[in-house]
Amino acid sequence: MTRKSRSDPNTVTFHRLFLDAPPPLRGDRAALGTLPAAAFQYCEPVRTASSFGWYIFPPINARLRWDGAEIFYAVDGAWCKLTSIHLTDEFVEHWDTHAPADIKGYWPPFMTALPQSGLVQIWSGMLVTTARDWSLLIGPIPNLVQTRQFSCFEGLVETDTFSPLPLFINLRLQSTDQEILIPRDKPLFFVRPIRRECYAEAALTHVVHDGVDSMTETDWAGYLGTIRKIDTPPEEYHPGRYAAAHRKRAKSPD
Repeated sequence: MTRKSRSDPNTVTFHRLFLDAPPPLRGDRAALGTLPAAAFQYCEPVRTASSFGWYIFPPINARLRWDGAEIFYAVDGAWCKLTSIHLTDEFVEHWDTHAPADIKGYWPPFMTALPQSGLVQIWSGMLVTTARDWSLLIGPIPNLVQTRQFSCFEGLVETDTFSPLPLFINLRLQSTDQEILIPRDKPLFFVRPIRRECYAEAALTHVVHDGVDSMTETDWAGYLGTIRKIDTPPEEYHPGRYAAAHRKRAKSPD
C-alpha cells in the first residue's frame, strides 16, 4: 500500500529505500577521530565544520577500475564495462512490488558512468527532502582525507521543491589501471542543510576596504581581540577563547 504524503517538522528527511544501506550518520566533531588532539580541543571552527551535516555511505561495496577512457566494475570475479547498473535484484523486486504502477521499472540506478571520461555517479540508496526554504549542499567530507583515487564534486540542490531527490554523488576518478574500492562501511560524501537566503544574490554583496589606513578604531579593537600579541605573558594567554565564546553564545537564549 502506498503511503500518503505527510508533513514533517524536521529540516531534513531521508527516505532509506534500500533497507541494507547504512543510515546517515551525524557529522562528528573529531572528524571520525582523525583530528589532532590540539585541533579538537582548541579549534572550534574545525570542530563545528566537521559536525555540521551528515556522513552518507555507499549502499553496498563497489570496486571500480578506470583505464583512462572507460570505467569497469567488478562482478563475480570479472571486470565489466560500466554503463548503468542497479542495486540487487531483491531491491528491484521490492521497488516494483511497492511503487505505483506508473513508476514500476524506474528505480534509481546504483552506479552510472557519466558521458565525461572518468566520471561516475553513485546513489546512496536513499531519497532526501528538506523543509520549506531549505536546500541541501552535497559534497566532500570536511576535514577528512579520503583517498587520492577519486574526488567528490559539490552541488547545491533546492530539495524543498525538487524532492524527494535521489541522494547521489558524482565522483571524478583519479587513478588509472588500479582497483578503486568504495566500501559501504566508510563515508563517501557529506550533506548539509542551507537556508535559501544564504546563497541568494542579496547575501553575496560585499565591499573591499584597501590599505591599513582604512581600519577604524572599532576594527583595530576587534582585531586585537582575535590575536595573541607576541609579548603576551604566558600566564595571561588562554587558548580556546573563541571556543569558549562560541559555546557561551550557543547556550544563550538570545
